[in-house]
Amino acid sequence: MSKKKPPTTIEECNAEMELTQKKIRQYENRNKMLDRKLAIEKRKERNHRLCSRGGYLESLVPALIDMSE
Repeated sequence: MSKKKPPTTIEECNAEMELTQKKIRQYENRNKMLDRKLAIEKRKERNHRLCSRGGYLESLVPALIDMSE
């Protein structure tokens, strides 16, 4: 693996800084996407759990089905 030589001119430094900032933005966006996916999965799990428990409760007490909110 060859080592990358450090930038010597201001233009090279600016170009490398731009690339680094672009990578940082990409990683931040990827992190946001993963956070959204995690939130969706948690919501789905909670919804499934609530529906399962509600269905179980209705099976034990059938009168709950006819009750209003």
